Amino acid sequence: MMPQLRIWIDSIGRIKRRKFFLKLIVTTVLITVLPSLMSNIFAYYRVSDIVEEETGNNKLQYLNQTINTLEILLNRIKENSNLLALNRSFISFENFPNGAYYESLQGAIPKEDLPALYAYLEAKKNTFLTMNSFKLSDQFVDSVYFYDSSKNLVITSDNDRSNRQFRREDFYDQGWYEAVQNMQMNPVFLDTRVAKQYPQGEKELLSVIYKSKKASNAIIVNLDASMIYADIISKLNANDDMYVVSSSGNIVFRSQASGKDDFPRIGLSEALQHAGGAGSYSIELDGGKKLVSYSSSKLLDWTFVNVSDMGVYTQGTIDIKQTITYTAGALILFSLLLSYFSSRSLYKPISRLNALAKGREDDIRPDRGKGNDHQDFRHRKRSVHVPDHTLKGANDELSVIGSFVSSTIDERNYYKERLEESLPFQLERFKQSLLQRHAMSLEEIEAKKDYLGLDISLHDLSVFLLSIDEELASNGEDMLAQDLCKIKIMDALRDSKVLGQETAFFVVNVEKDKVALVFHFPGKGRQPLFHLAQQLLDEVNARLGAQCSLGVGSICKGIGELPLAYEEAAEALKYRILYGKGYVISMDDIRADNGQTFIYPSQLEEKLNNYIRTACLEEALSTFGAFVAEIEACKNKLHYNQIQPIFIQLLTSIRHSFSSFGTDIEILFGDGTDPYRELLDLESLDHIVLWFQSLITRGIECIRQEIHARGNQHIAKIIEILENEYDKDISLSWVAERLNLNPAYISRLFKQSTGQPFIDYLKQVRVDNSKRLLAEGRLKINEIGRQVGFGSAHYFIKVFKEITGLTPGEYKKIYS
Repeated sequence: MMPQLRIWIDSIGRIKRRKFFLKLIVTTVLITVLPSLMSNIFAYYRVSDIVEEETGNNKLQYLNQTINTLEILLNRIKENSNLLALNRSFISFENFPNGAYYESLQGAIPKEDLPALYAYLEAKKNTFLTMNSFKLSDQFVDSVYFYDSSKNLVITSDNDRSNRQFRREDFYDQGWYEAVQNMQMNPVFLDTRVAKQYPQGEKELLSVIYKSKKASNAIIVNLDASMIYADIISKLNANDDMYVVSSSGNIVFRSQASGKDDFPRIGLSEALQHAGGAGSYSIELDGGKKLVSYSSSKLLDWTFVNVSDMGVYTQGTIDIKQTITYTAGALILFSLLLSYFSSRSLYKPISRLNALAKGREDDIRPDRGKGNDHQDFRHRKRSVHVPDHTLKGANDELSVIGSFVSSTIDERNYYKERLEESLPFQLERFKQSLLQRHAMSLEEIEAKKDYLGLDISLHDLSVFLLSIDEELASNGEDMLAQDLCKIKIMDALRDSKVLGQETAFFVVNVEKDKVALVFHFPGKGRQPLFHLAQQLLDEVNARLGAQCSLGVGSICKGIGELPLAYEEAAEALKYRILYGKGYVISMDDIRADNGQTFIYPSQLEEKLNNYIRTACLEEALSTFGAFVAEIEACKNKLHYNQIQPIFIQLLTSIRHSFSSFGTDIEILFGDGTDPYRELLDLESLDHIVLWFQSLITRGIECIRQEIHARGNQHIAKIIEILENEYDKDISLSWVAERLNLNPAYISRLFKQSTGQPFIDYLKQVRVDNSKRLLAEGRLKINEIGRQVGFGSAHYFIKVFKEITGLTPGEYKKIYS
């Protein structure tokens, strides 16, 4: 052990004295380890940041989907509430003269009050029916209240399909009244609240308050908060904590996994400070890392918060960190050993040169046991001619340098001989590359052509591709026989009398059963080219005593077009299945055949788009079936690559029809999906047909929804005009021109939405307003008729009696 230890100590001492050796080891270790270690550390932190960022983006996407769904629901409730407030029944009930008086009647009722009382009760009944219809319009509506402040009355449509009325102070649910008194905007969305039910019990509700035409009256729509959470909010992620917080800081919804006590601990104050925005941030909570994602709804003024455990998503990065640590340790140890041995080898020539400079010849002699190497070294010294005066100054050093120069010259001559031997192989590779798609410039091709001695023009070239038919391939397994056949074909082409001695050409072995011929063919046209191809094929078949097929490529103006011509010839050979073997086949013949058998059905395309724009689903699918039938009638003569462009053109046309309604086709497939790429990836005509049928069905459904939404907006505007401008000379054409719509469209849409024709609704509005003026008793009947929009007193009296059963004079006597 002692001698071995002494050897190690002496080695370390020698290393310390060799400062360059130490620097070489350290530098090698740093060059080996440092870049890898730094890149691994950077990759670890980058992966961690990307995992957190992408997780936050996914959570935000789920939050925004939840917000959009909830906003669509509440917007639909808002629109329906608007139509409810504009409903004729509500307006009649609200504006009924002396409504509070009839509500207060008890006991025996005076005979003169009976007609008006019957009319008032009829208006109340219609109001109840309208509220019941509204409640059934949406599954999330739990109950509907109508608060009439002038009558101090609350009427209800409850979830048990019953209707009741209460005095406001006796009503069992008082949680909405304060909001009605203080509301500054219309509508108002309350926080979720626990509301009393009739006759007993409690339920968690989300209330939407909408002011009616009278500012002090209101419609209260109560939505089932539990159903909203179960069907919309909880679909986000059942494994995460979920909160919905109002602008006042109250928790509107929370998941079952989360608790009220956990809410302040998630640092939500940062999210609430950015109301109206969205984002994600991480916090340390309960010994683990949590990701808090938040997004706000401008419509509801609520903030949606999702809290997820980052430990589930970062487990992979922890494993990466451990791997980096272990790898770095092993790499450092391995690099130290490798650097020591490699540096010692690199340092050896330097040590010898240093010894040579000091005249220590013993240090540069070969080790014992290597006498043959020493003799070879001395032999190399003698083989190099060096001046005598140089040898005197540095004897062995010049021997080493002379030996190195001599060996370098020998090596150069050796590789020069190898290069000359490899020129035929390089020439064959170059000819093959000319037929493949490449990035070589014309100058590079010219230079390489001259270097390899290829005699071919760079312009007016043509390509023939000869294929060995299956009978000639010797059962497809005897590769030697197949190669011999290809050699015979290539020899036949080189010795061909058809091409002549003046034609420049070259032959290429391109595939296992194909040989290409590229030749100069200036300005002779396609017909002479086909004639030449047939002559050449007959000559080759006669010489081989067998059968080949020949594909013809197009004439190339420049050598850069050779790959396209070669691909065209290869594509033509694929049609041997249709045209048979042993023939000359050109893509021109195939195109001509296909052009005569199929014409794009433009009329069916136009008819299909008309049905799409009018949202006629059955007719659209039937027309699309006729379109497909046109293609199926000649699909046996159509290449699949020709069928795809037909459907690409149809998709572009359909996309324009959807765009006219503001429907983006990407929305029908999901964000980030390219419909054209998805269509091109389909593998058969049947898959394409199913894909288009699904697209047409979903697109027409979106168009129908858009048509319905636009119709509701138009009706609301028309009713607003009639209610505010009834005293003007209003007609259907006048309203249509004002809204830039078709009169027939307005008439049809108005009757579908309100249940009565446009002119009857206008008469009713005018009569209702005349009742108010008659009850005041200050104006004459003919003045009242003109003030509410009737052209003559006679017409006013006629219309008034048709609607109320009384003349204006009789009505005035009763109510004034």
